[in-house]
Amino acid sequence: PQGARVWIPDCAEVWRVAEITRGYKEGDTTLHLRLEDGSALAYPIEFQLPPLCNPDCLSGADDLVALSYLHEPAVLHS
Repeated sequence: PQGARVWIPDCAEVWRVAEITRGYKEGDTTLHLRLEDGSALAYPIEFQLPPLCNPDCLSGADDLVALSYLHEPAVLHS
């Protein structure tokens, strides 16, 4: 959904946070994002959507069980 935050792969930072700026419909081949620095990005969707970010209140959680979404970028960020 528009406004949701996702993790996208990055060559330098491994994973970067981006916000979805346009709604996504099944069958779309591009996800429209805004990076934390404010720049826009048209992210190509190849096989699956990027993983969702956890809410800010869970950022840096000591107990990984507390995370809403448990995947590689969430574990590395915590």
